[in-house]
Amino acid sequence: MSKRAITLDELEEQFGDVSVRFRALVASAGAEICARPSPESWSAAECIQHLSLSSDAYFPVWQQIIATAGPRKEEVNAPYSVDFWGRILCWILEPPARIRSKTPAPYQPVECGRIDEVLDRFLERQERVVAALRRCRGREIDKVKMASPIDARIRYSIWSSFVVTAAHQRRHLWQAEQAIAKVRTNQ
Repeated sequence: MSKRAITLDELEEQFGDVSVRFRALVASAGAEICARPSPESWSAAECIQHLSLSSDAYFPVWQQIIATAGPRKEEVNAPYSVDFWGRILCWILEPPARIRSKTPAPYQPVECGRIDEVLDRFLERQERVVAALRRCRGREIDKVKMASPIDARIRYSIWSSFVVTAAHQRRHLWQAEQAIAKVRTNQ
């Protein structure tokens, strides 16, 4: 389990680490990247696709809501606090997986496709996530609430949404690593 970020710099570093690890995973996996370890499990490539689809849901919300956060009274890189839903969702999402849930249809991967394209789409979205995070600098993003674009019943701070996104990415990186290990074992 990764230490939960408390500053913008730490969180940006975590997103960068996920990108580096997915690049390395794709480079080392070969054709195994698209193989499902079992019919009901996602392949590593499908995990990457799922993260791209999930990120797409956040961009319009972040675009709108970040601008509503007022200036921060503390120093720019002072620690931020994760709220109730942020803590709960991080606990659920951090690997190893504690609780499994059905992924809503719009966020389910459809097919493997070309892995270089799948990875490129994910890395482009990672750049957009980091750009959105950088727009938060100097703003009270732990005070402004937003509805989760995945489940509107959940309302958490902008800060928590980014921390949860990082935990979600680590979960699916772990899942992708597990998928490749199982495929190799089954061969």
